Amino acid sequence: MKNHKKTILLMFFLVSAIMVFTSCKKVLPEQPADGQDVTFSMGTAVTTTLYGKNSDAVTGNLEAAGTALTEVDNAISWRIEKSMTSIFNKEHEVSVAGQEEVYQLALDVAQASGGAFDPTILSVSELWDIGGENQRHPARSEIDEALKTVDYSSVTLTDDVLRTDNDQVLLELGAIGKGYALEKAEEAINKEEITAGILSAGSSILTFGTKPDGSKFRVGLRDPRGTQEDLIGVFTLTDLSISTSGDYEKYFEEDGKRYHHILDARTGEPADSGLMSVTVISENSALSDALSTAGFILGLDEGMNLLDKYGVFAIFVDNQRNVYYNSESVLEFLSFDGEAAGYTLKPYER
Repeated sequence: MKNHKKTILLMFFLVSAIMVFTSCKKVLPEQPADGQDVTFSMGTAVTTTLYGKNSDAVTGNLEAAGTALTEVDNAISWRIEKSMTSIFNKEHEVSVAGQEEVYQLALDVAQASGGAFDPTILSVSELWDIGGENQRHPARSEIDEALKTVDYSSVTLTDDVLRTDNDQVLLELGAIGKGYALEKAEEAINKEEITAGILSAGSSILTFGTKPDGSKFRVGLRDPRGTQEDLIGVFTLTDLSISTSGDYEKYFEEDGKRYHHILDARTGEPADSGLMSVTVISENSALSDALSTAGFILGLDEGMNLLDKYGVFAIFVDNQRNVYYNSESVLEFLSFDGEAAGYTLKPYER
């Protein structure tokens, strides 16, 4: 058994109150799963929970999903020496055949967001290292120098070849990679053998099917200023993906100010958009992942406008504890319970 992966077949006597906690949301399974697997991919632990017809089918599909997660990590993580992204960062040209969709989507969202979201932010994020062992507030001069290497528009993808003429550009897909990994893991699952599942990478969650009792999945929306257990609502849904970007995931405080890990590529600083979190719900997990980051950076108005172009559901929580939703359809699967914590649910008025 690989040391990065632990498979647990859950026994029938597990109680239905089991909760799996994530950095942004809380998955609330109400019926014991038939199997669960944890795999490290794209810098985080990914939990795959499946319901199937028999234990052998569940075991085999957990293995298949885990393999897919590892393959994505090996292919696109900048931290892995021989990955496509790592080769691009060294040689400024690489074939991304088989993974081209995630690179193209990252470039598309960068363009649509006017460069607020930019997959070439690595030079700047390494300076801050927020959540890492050497997190710090770099000098403005350092940030300005690093920003010279941030330029998604210098990167092209043609005939599966990713290239740039700027040999200082460094690519990383952290703001889209988790959602993409979940998609590839789901594709590896045999839906004839597996009736339902939920895959959680902390800030990104993918759901499909219904549990044996006919119920959908329940995912909690975290209070951005509460503990990990504090919720301001619960989504009940399936066949949808959810991604949340928030200023409470990874941060440090200095002189009374919070410096979080979501960097605005236009300034090189943590985004100061008046928001505490953005949640995006769509059928495409990678898109949800990228758009929650882009929406958070852009702020309420620009962010809502961007998400409207993609036709996704969105919930924006601002620093005044207003919880805005962009479509009445959101209320069909959201149960809001944030009043006691001072939150107000309201439609976004265009």
